[in-house]
Amino acid sequence: MMAKKHIGYIENGINIDHIPHGNAWYIMKILNLFSSSSQAGVGLNLPSHKLGAKDLIKVEDRTLTQKEVDIISLFAVGSTLSVIKNFVVIDKQILHLPPEINDLLVCPNKRCVSQEYNSKFRTFIKSINERSCTGVKCHYCEREFLLEEIKEYKF
Repeated sequence: MMAKKHIGYIENGINIDHIPHGNAWYIMKILNLFSSSSQAGVGLNLPSHKLGAKDLIKVEDRTLTQKEVDIISLFAVGSTLSVIKNFVVIDKQILHLPPEINDLLVCPNKRCVSQEYNSKFRTFIKSINERSCTGVKCHYCEREFLLEEIKEYKF
C-alpha cells in the first residue's frame, strides 16, 4: 500500500494562492476536485496582507490547459499560479483576466439567444465603491453583468 504524501509539500502539481476569499469553490468545481483522485489541499479565509482574507488551493499531480487557466483567471484575477516539479516551483505567473470567456457562463437574460447556444462573453474590470469587480458582457444580447450576478455555470 502506497503511503499518502503530506499535501503541504507538493512534489508535482499546482498551487493557486491569493484567490479572492470565497472563490475557491468555483475553482474546485472547474478542476473537478470533488470527484478527482488527486490529493488536494484547500485553505479558506486565510489571513492575507494584500487581500485581508484569501483562499488557497494545492493539487498534487495536476497540470492545467490554457483554457483552464483562462477560466480560473475569471474567478481569481491577481492570484498566483505556481507549477511545481520535484518540489521546486518551475513556473509562476500572476493570473490576468482573459479578454473573452466561452462556453462557461449562462447569460442571466432569459430572453438571450445564448440560452439555446454556447455562450460567449467579453470580460472587464469595474470599480464599485473602491472595490474592483469582474464583469462580463454577453456577445449576443450585449447586456453587462457583474460576475457575482451570474448564477448558472457549465462546469
